[in-house]
Amino acid sequence: MPPFERFLDGLGYLMDHPDIGAVTALIADAVEELMLPRFGRLRAEDVRSKASASDPEDLVTVVDREVEERLTRGLRALMPSAVVVGEEAVHRAPDLLRHVETNDPLWLLDPLDGTRNFARGNADFGVLLAWVTGGMVRAGWLVVPARGETFVAEAGSGAFRNGVRIRVPSASPPEAWRGSVYVRFMPEGLTAAITQAGAGRFRPLAECGCAAVEYTHVLEGRKEFALYYRLLPWDHAAPAFILSEAGGCVEHLDGQPYGLRSADQVTVVARDSWISQQVREWLGRSPPA
Repeated sequence: MPPFERFLDGLGYLMDHPDIGAVTALIADAVEELMLPRFGRLRAEDVRSKASASDPEDLVTVVDREVEERLTRGLRALMPSAVVVGEEAVHRAPDLLRHVETNDPLWLLDPLDGTRNFARGNADFGVLLAWVTGGMVRAGWLVVPARGETFVAEAGSGAFRNGVRIRVPSASPPEAWRGSVYVRFMPEGLTAAITQAGAGRFRPLAECGCAAVEYTHVLEGRKEFALYYRLLPWDHAAPAFILSEAGGCVEHLDGQPYGLRSADQVTVVARDSWISQQVREWLGRSPPA
């Protein structure tokens, strides 16, 4: 590529790429000012049901709404041409989700992942944010406030925890594998089939009810894998991207990688591709009946 064309290409990248530090600071401010001061101090009127046919136990708190509003304003100021697809905004206006099917620049935001945990005083909650262009995640943020951990990744640049590069640990021997199966949204009969397929092959660990924390458990080597079924894009886009940049993988049963447009299906979140392959072989190449 001639020098001038390389310059234009680089300029286009900069114009279409967020300031990683500015976004990280924006999230940190929202966490410190709006989230942590209310943790363990919510009043009854601060929590509301957001029940739906697919999730009758869903909740929303004043913190979900205020953090999403704060971050949405800040992200729009940083990248005015990008759409912010936040979980609470989609709840109010479902048509907003159509932007995920386009190639337009957008943000995918879960302002408080693990709302039920937060409302109950359980420290397993976090913030998830993905920057998307051309239908692909290009950068991701995952913050676990109670642990003081911020994970950030850019495409091709690796993943970082609190500014230090992080890689998934080497795989443990198969006899020591630990895993979690997130069964809450699986169709009837699928849970039993998966339980039977994996019986005796790993040590089951309880799922924590928060993708932000669940993915970091895999990334940091606290477990070898987790199984999901429901794939809401704001729950998985950022942490799947960060895990992949750190050397892990997120794959469907047919071996195809997770994408932010993936339909709900059994999906393996694993420390590496070999673990993923073994788990997928237990379950079969097609979803259990």
